[in-house]
Amino acid sequence: MVTVLLCTYNGEKYVREQIRSILDQSYRDFSIVVSDDGSKDETLNIVRELMEAHPGKISLIEQVPPTGSAERHFLRLFADRQYGDGDYIMLSDQDDVWNPDKMEKTLREMQALEVIFGKEKPLLVHCDSEVVDQELRAISPSYVEYQKMTPERKALNQLLVQNNVVGGAMMVNRALAELIKEVPEHCVMHDQWLALVAAAFGEIRFISESLYKYRQHGNNVLGAEKGSRIMEVLGRFGIGRKDGKSRAEMDEHSHKVYTELFRQAECFREMYGDRLGDKQKRMLDSFISIPEKNRVGKIITILSGGFTYNMLHRTVGECLFIS
Repeated sequence: MVTVLLCTYNGEKYVREQIRSILDQSYRDFSIVVSDDGSKDETLNIVRELMEAHPGKISLIEQVPPTGSAERHFLRLFADRQYGDGDYIMLSDQDDVWNPDKMEKTLREMQALEVIFGKEKPLLVHCDSEVVDQELRAISPSYVEYQKMTPERKALNQLLVQNNVVGGAMMVNRALAELIKEVPEHCVMHDQWLALVAAAFGEIRFISESLYKYRQHGNNVLGAEKGSRIMEVLGRFGIGRKDGKSRAEMDEHSHKVYTELFRQAECFREMYGDRLGDKQKRMLDSFISIPEKNRVGKIITILSGGFTYNMLHRTVGECLFIS
Protein backbone atom coordinates (compact mmCIF):
# COMPACT_ATOMS: atom_id res chain seq x y z
CA MET A 1 0.00 0.00 0.00
CA VAL A 2 1.13 3.56 -0.78
CA THR A 3 0.52 6.44 1.61
CA VAL A 4 0.56 9.94 0.15
CA LEU A 5 1.53 12.65 2.64
CA LEU A 6 0.05 15.94 1.45
CA CYS A 7 0.92 19.04 3.50
CA THR A 8 -1.33 22.07 3.20
CA TYR A 9 -1.28 25.69 4.29
CA ASN A 10 -3.72 28.22 2.84
CA GLY A 11 -3.96 26.15 -0.31
CA GLU A 12 -7.57 26.79 -1.31
CA LYS A 13 -6.66 27.88 -4.83
CA TYR A 14 -5.07 24.62 -5.96
CA VAL A 15 -5.54 21.85 -3.40
CA ARG A 16 -8.80 20.48 -4.82
CA GLU A 17 -7.22 19.93 -8.23
CA GLN A 18 -4.17 18.25 -6.70
CA ILE A 19 -6.16 15.87 -4.52
CA ARG A 20 -8.34 14.93 -7.48
CA SER A 21 -5.25 14.19 -9.57
CA ILE A 22 -4.08 11.80 -6.85
CA LEU A 23 -7.50 10.17 -6.57
CA ASP A 24 -7.39 9.56 -10.34
CA GLN A 25 -4.18 7.49 -10.21
CA SER A 26 -4.11 4.29 -12.25
CA TYR A 27 -2.68 2.44 -9.23
CA ARG A 28 -5.49 2.11 -6.71
CA ASP A 29 -4.03 0.72 -3.46
CA PHE A 30 -3.29 3.99 -1.73
CA SER A 31 -4.51 6.41 0.89
CA ILE A 32 -4.02 10.16 1.28
CA VAL A 33 -3.05 11.78 4.56
CA VAL A 34 -3.69 15.52 4.42
CA SER A 35 -1.88 17.44 7.14
CA ASP A 36 -2.83 21.09 7.57
CA ASP A 37 -0.53 23.61 9.21
CA GLY A 38 -3.08 26.14 10.43
CA SER A 39 -4.79 27.29 7.24
CA LYS A 40 -6.97 30.38 7.57
CA ASP A 41 -8.70 30.06 4.19
CA GLU A 42 -11.08 27.42 2.79
CA THR A 43 -8.48 24.64 2.59
CA LEU A 44 -9.94 22.57 5.44
CA ASN A 45 -13.49 22.85 4.08
CA ILE A 46 -12.32 21.68 0.66
CA VAL A 47 -10.47 18.71 2.16
CA ARG A 48 -13.46 17.73 4.30
CA GLU A 49 -15.73 17.92 1.25
CA LEU A 50 -13.43 15.57 -0.65
CA MET A 51 -13.19 13.26 2.37
CA GLU A 52 -16.98 12.95 2.42
CA ALA A 53 -17.08 12.27 -1.32
CA HIS A 54 -14.36 9.60 -1.05
CA PRO A 55 -14.94 7.81 2.28
CA GLY A 56 -11.97 5.90 3.64
CA LYS A 57 -9.55 7.28 1.06
CA ILE A 58 -8.54 10.56 2.72
CA SER A 59 -7.71 11.35 6.34
CA LEU A 60 -7.03 14.77 7.86
CA ILE A 61 -4.55 15.87 10.51
CA GLU A 62 -4.54 19.40 11.91
CA GLN A 63 -1.20 20.48 13.30
CA VAL A 64 -1.73 22.17 16.68
CA PRO A 65 0.32 24.20 17.18
CA PRO A 66 1.37 24.70 13.54
CA THR A 67 4.89 23.57 12.64
CA GLY A 68 5.52 26.82 10.78
CA SER A 69 7.57 25.49 7.84
CA ALA A 70 7.31 22.96 5.04
CA GLU A 71 10.41 21.05 6.14
CA ARG A 72 9.30 20.65 9.76
CA HIS A 73 5.77 19.84 8.63
CA PHE A 74 6.73 16.93 6.37
CA LEU A 75 9.40 15.54 8.71
CA ARG A 76 6.98 15.71 11.66
CA LEU A 77 4.67 13.35 9.77
CA PHE A 78 7.55 10.89 9.39
CA ALA A 79 8.70 11.23 13.00
CA ASP A 80 5.14 10.68 14.27
CA ARG A 81 4.61 7.70 11.91
CA GLN A 82 1.63 9.36 10.27
CA TYR A 83 2.11 7.21 7.17
CA GLY A 84 0.26 4.41 8.95
CA ASP A 85 0.60 0.95 7.46
CA GLY A 86 1.97 2.16 4.13
CA ASP A 87 4.85 0.15 2.69
CA TYR A 88 5.71 3.12 0.51
CA ILE A 89 5.35 6.83 1.16
CA MET A 90 5.00 9.58 -1.44
CA LEU A 91 5.13 13.30 -0.72
CA SER A 92 2.81 15.81 -2.30
CA ASP A 93 2.75 19.57 -2.39
CA GLN A 94 -0.66 21.22 -2.41
CA ASP A 95 -0.31 22.99 -5.74
CA ASP A 96 1.08 20.35 -8.12
CA VAL A 97 -0.92 18.12 -10.46
CA TRP A 98 0.03 14.47 -10.84
CA ASN A 99 -0.10 12.54 -14.10
CA PRO A 100 -2.43 9.52 -13.78
CA ASP A 101 0.50 7.06 -13.93
CA LYS A 102 2.86 8.85 -11.51
CA MET A 103 2.26 6.48 -8.62
CA GLU A 104 2.26 3.35 -10.78
CA LYS A 105 5.55 4.14 -12.55
CA THR A 106 7.31 5.28 -9.39
CA LEU A 107 6.20 2.19 -7.48
CA ARG A 108 7.34 -0.05 -10.33
CA GLU A 109 10.83 1.45 -10.12
CA MET A 110 10.84 1.14 -6.32
CA GLN A 111 9.86 -2.52 -6.42
CA ALA A 112 12.55 -3.21 -9.03
CA LEU A 113 15.09 -1.74 -6.60
CA GLU A 114 13.76 -3.91 -3.80
CA VAL A 115 14.33 -6.99 -5.93
CA ILE A 116 18.01 -5.99 -6.11
CA PHE A 117 18.59 -4.66 -2.59
CA GLY A 118 15.75 -6.12 -0.51
CA LYS A 119 12.97 -4.36 1.40
CA GLU A 120 15.25 -3.82 4.39
CA LYS A 121 17.40 -1.40 2.39
CA PRO A 122 16.36 2.29 2.67
CA LEU A 123 15.35 3.35 -0.83
CA LEU A 124 14.31 6.62 -2.48
CA VAL A 125 12.93 6.99 -6.01
CA HIS A 126 12.24 10.39 -7.57
CA CYS A 127 11.14 11.62 -10.97
CA ASP A 128 11.31 14.67 -13.20
CA SER A 129 8.39 17.06 -13.67
CA GLU A 130 6.99 19.53 -16.17
CA VAL A 131 7.20 23.16 -15.11
CA VAL A 132 3.92 25.01 -15.68
CA ASP A 133 2.46 28.36 -14.72
CA GLN A 134 -0.46 28.84 -12.36
CA GLU A 135 -2.92 28.09 -15.16
CA LEU A 136 -1.01 24.88 -16.06
CA ARG A 137 0.43 26.38 -19.23
CA ALA A 138 3.76 24.75 -20.13
CA ILE A 139 6.97 26.59 -19.22
CA SER A 140 9.48 23.74 -19.54
CA PRO A 141 9.07 19.99 -20.18
CA SER A 142 11.74 19.22 -17.58
CA TYR A 143 12.25 20.74 -14.13
CA VAL A 144 15.68 19.10 -14.02
CA GLU A 145 16.82 20.80 -17.23
CA TYR A 146 15.12 24.07 -16.27
CA GLN A 147 17.02 24.16 -12.98
CA LYS A 148 20.22 22.72 -14.50
CA MET A 149 20.18 19.88 -11.99
CA THR A 150 22.23 16.69 -12.16
CA PRO A 151 20.34 13.81 -10.49
CA GLU A 152 23.29 11.48 -11.12
CA ARG A 153 25.13 13.34 -8.36
CA LYS A 154 23.67 11.43 -5.45
CA ALA A 155 26.64 10.69 -3.19
CA LEU A 156 26.48 11.97 0.39
CA ASN A 157 29.30 14.49 -0.06
CA GLN A 158 27.59 15.94 -3.13
CA LEU A 159 24.13 16.15 -1.54
CA LEU A 160 25.55 17.96 1.48
CA VAL A 161 26.21 20.91 -0.83
CA GLN A 162 23.61 20.66 -3.57
CA ASN A 163 20.30 18.85 -3.37
CA ASN A 164 19.04 17.10 -6.51
CA VAL A 165 15.86 15.59 -5.07
CA VAL A 166 12.49 17.40 -5.11
CA GLY A 167 9.99 16.53 -2.38
CA GLY A 168 6.94 16.31 -4.60
CA ALA A 169 8.80 13.94 -6.93
CA MET A 170 9.76 11.29 -4.40
CA MET A 171 8.70 7.96 -3.02
CA VAL A 172 10.52 6.29 -0.11
CA ASN A 173 10.10 2.79 1.23
CA ARG A 174 9.24 1.98 4.82
CA ALA A 175 12.85 1.10 5.68
CA LEU A 176 13.88 4.68 4.93
CA ALA A 177 10.83 6.23 6.57
CA GLU A 178 11.58 4.45 9.83
CA LEU A 179 15.00 6.11 10.00
CA ILE A 180 13.27 9.48 10.53
CA LYS A 181 12.66 9.25 14.27
CA GLU A 182 12.70 12.96 15.10
CA VAL A 183 12.59 16.35 13.41
CA PRO A 184 16.12 17.75 13.05
CA GLU A 185 16.83 21.06 14.73
CA HIS A 186 18.57 22.31 11.59
CA CYS A 187 17.31 21.24 8.17
CA VAL A 188 17.51 23.22 4.92
CA MET A 189 14.53 21.37 3.41
CA HIS A 190 12.79 18.07 4.05
CA ASP A 191 13.64 16.69 0.61
CA GLN A 192 17.36 17.31 1.10
CA TRP A 193 17.24 15.68 4.54
CA LEU A 194 15.53 12.57 3.16
CA ALA A 195 18.05 12.48 0.32
CA LEU A 196 20.93 12.63 2.82
CA VAL A 197 19.46 9.71 4.77
CA ALA A 198 19.01 7.69 1.57
CA ALA A 199 22.55 8.49 0.38
CA ALA A 200 24.09 7.54 3.72
CA PHE A 201 22.23 4.28 4.33
CA GLY A 202 20.54 3.19 1.13
CA GLU A 203 20.06 3.86 -2.56
CA ILE A 204 18.60 6.65 -4.72
CA ARG A 205 17.14 6.11 -8.19
CA PHE A 206 15.99 8.79 -10.65
CA ILE A 207 13.23 8.42 -13.25
CA SER A 208 13.98 10.80 -16.11
CA GLU A 209 10.32 10.98 -17.19
CA SER A 210 8.22 13.99 -16.11
CA LEU A 211 5.40 12.40 -14.09
CA TYR A 212 3.69 15.48 -12.70
CA LYS A 213 3.19 19.18 -13.27
CA TYR A 214 5.18 21.50 -10.99
CA ARG A 215 3.09 24.65 -10.74
CA GLN A 216 5.23 27.80 -10.63
CA HIS A 217 3.55 30.76 -8.95
CA GLY A 218 4.26 33.61 -6.57
CA ASN A 219 3.48 31.69 -3.39
CA ASN A 220 5.82 28.73 -3.90
CA VAL A 221 8.09 28.08 -0.93
CA LEU A 222 10.88 27.22 -3.35
CA GLY A 223 10.11 28.29 -6.88
CA ALA A 224 11.60 26.93 -10.07
CA GLU A 225 13.66 29.84 -11.29
CA LYS A 226 15.34 29.14 -14.60
CA GLY A 227 19.07 28.68 -14.26
CA SER A 228 21.40 30.74 -16.45
CA ARG A 229 25.15 30.24 -16.26
CA ILE A 230 26.05 33.82 -17.21
CA MET A 231 23.44 35.41 -14.97
CA GLU A 232 24.45 33.17 -12.07
CA VAL A 233 28.03 34.40 -12.32
CA LEU A 234 27.06 38.05 -12.73
CA GLY A 235 24.48 37.75 -9.98
CA ARG A 236 27.14 36.81 -7.46
CA PHE A 237 28.57 40.30 -8.04
CA GLY A 238 25.16 41.97 -7.82
CA ILE A 239 25.00 42.55 -11.59
CA GLY A 240 21.80 42.08 -13.57
CA ARG A 241 19.78 40.63 -10.71
CA LYS A 242 16.02 40.91 -11.11
CA ASP A 243 15.57 41.26 -7.36
CA GLY A 244 17.92 44.24 -7.28
CA LYS A 245 20.14 42.82 -4.54
CA SER A 246 23.57 44.39 -4.14
CA ARG A 247 26.88 42.55 -3.82
CA ALA A 248 26.78 43.03 -0.04
CA GLU A 249 23.27 41.62 0.14
CA MET A 250 24.33 38.67 -2.00
CA ASP A 251 27.31 38.02 0.29
CA GLU A 252 25.00 38.04 3.29
CA HIS A 253 22.57 35.69 1.54
CA SER A 254 25.39 33.30 0.57
CA HIS A 255 26.66 33.31 4.15
CA LYS A 256 23.21 32.33 5.44
CA VAL A 257 22.85 29.56 2.86
CA TYR A 258 26.21 27.99 3.67
CA THR A 259 25.69 28.42 7.41
CA GLU A 260 22.48 26.41 7.17
CA LEU A 261 24.24 23.70 5.14
CA PHE A 262 26.93 23.35 7.81
CA ARG A 263 24.37 23.33 10.62
CA GLN A 264 22.36 20.70 8.79
CA ALA A 265 25.50 18.55 8.40
CA GLU A 266 26.31 18.93 12.11
CA CYS A 267 22.76 17.88 13.00
CA PHE A 268 22.94 14.89 10.65
CA ARG A 269 26.29 13.83 12.14
CA GLU A 270 24.87 14.04 15.64
CA MET A 271 21.58 12.27 14.92
CA TYR A 272 23.01 9.38 12.88
CA GLY A 273 26.53 9.09 14.28
CA ASP A 274 25.87 5.65 15.74
CA ARG A 275 24.85 4.31 12.30
CA LEU A 276 27.47 6.02 10.13
CA GLY A 277 30.64 4.28 9.01
CA ASP A 278 34.05 5.67 9.94
CA LYS A 279 34.64 6.97 6.41
CA GLN A 280 31.29 8.77 6.44
CA LYS A 281 32.04 10.33 9.82
CA ARG A 282 35.41 11.61 8.61
CA MET A 283 33.79 13.04 5.49
CA LEU A 284 31.10 14.85 7.50
CA ASP A 285 33.69 16.17 9.97
CA SER A 286 35.73 17.48 7.04
CA PHE A 287 32.72 19.30 5.59
CA ILE A 288 31.73 20.75 8.96
CA SER A 289 35.29 22.04 9.47
CA ILE A 290 35.26 24.24 6.34
CA PRO A 291 34.15 27.49 8.07
CA GLU A 292 37.08 27.25 10.50
CA LYS A 293 39.70 27.25 7.73
CA ASN A 294 41.37 30.09 5.86
CA ARG A 295 40.57 30.66 2.18
CA VAL A 296 43.20 28.25 0.89
CA GLY A 297 42.18 25.63 3.43
CA LYS A 298 38.53 26.01 2.43
CA ILE A 299 39.33 25.50 -1.24
CA ILE A 300 41.53 22.47 -0.58
CA THR A 301 38.86 20.85 1.61
CA ILE A 302 36.07 21.56 -0.88
CA LEU A 303 37.97 20.09 -3.81
CA SER A 304 39.61 17.14 -2.01
CA GLY A 305 36.37 16.18 -0.29
CA GLY A 306 34.25 16.43 -3.43
CA PHE A 307 32.01 19.06 -1.80
CA THR A 308 31.42 20.60 -5.19
CA TYR A 309 28.55 21.72 -7.39
CA ASN A 310 27.49 20.16 -10.66
CA MET A 311 28.94 22.98 -12.77
CA LEU A 312 32.42 24.45 -12.70
CA HIS A 313 31.28 28.06 -12.38
CA ARG A 314 29.12 27.16 -9.39
CA THR A 315 32.04 25.44 -7.66
CA VAL A 316 34.28 28.42 -8.43
CA GLY A 317 31.66 30.69 -6.87
CA GLU A 318 31.51 28.41 -3.84
CA CYS A 319 35.29 28.59 -3.39
CA LEU A 320 35.30 32.36 -3.79
CA PHE A 321 32.29 33.31 -1.69
CA ILE A 322 31.98 30.69 1.03
CA SER A 323 32.82 32.21 4.41
